[in-house]
Amino acid sequence: MMQLYIHFLGTGGSWPTVQRNVSAVAIKRGGEVILFDCGEGTQRQFQRSKLSYMQISKIFITHFHGDHFLGLPGFIQTLQLNDRQQPLHIYGPRGMKSIVEIVTRLGYFKPSYPIYAHELKPGDEIKFDGYKIKVAEACHNVPALAYALEEDERPGRFNKQKALELGIPEGPLFRKLQNGFAVEINGKVITPDMVLGEPRPGRKITI
Repeated sequence: MMQLYIHFLGTGGSWPTVQRNVSAVAIKRGGEVILFDCGEGTQRQFQRSKLSYMQISKIFITHFHGDHFLGLPGFIQTLQLNDRQQPLHIYGPRGMKSIVEIVTRLGYFKPSYPIYAHELKPGDEIKFDGYKIKVAEACHNVPALAYALEEDERPGRFNKQKALELGIPEGPLFRKLQNGFAVEINGKVITPDMVLGEPRPGRKITI
């Protein structure tokens, strides 16, 4: 199973304190980092966490109170200073495109890598490799979104006893079935569903 880590980079209120920064949560899934909210000082928190901000593929903003998105200008400029080339996708409520357009025109900054802004609404669902992001309305005094990262279903547990009863010898064929491939034994085709239990739900994180 792919490793999954949650890094709470900021859990404070409307302004930072000595102990807590404003809102930002990073999810590291394999070699990818997904950032939820980007309050002021988030890039400093990245350095403290030992995460690589160059691995960020997507940023999801919940709403447009400053403590949730004012870290964007410095963050995306720092990515350029580190010679980022891969695209960055930024998601948020209606108005996200305008904010990204303004951010990329601040000062003398001209992004050297593609930045794509996406506006979402409650009920949207975005599919990625191995997981999806579901969007819901959040209860707040301004338009706000909540996000749920849901991994794809995992194969059911391998039933070793059943496999042996079907005449499959222990070894590479076990692994092949576990990986979703059919095998042939003495002219008989054994499919994964014959030796695997019910699919198991993937992990889920709600922000």
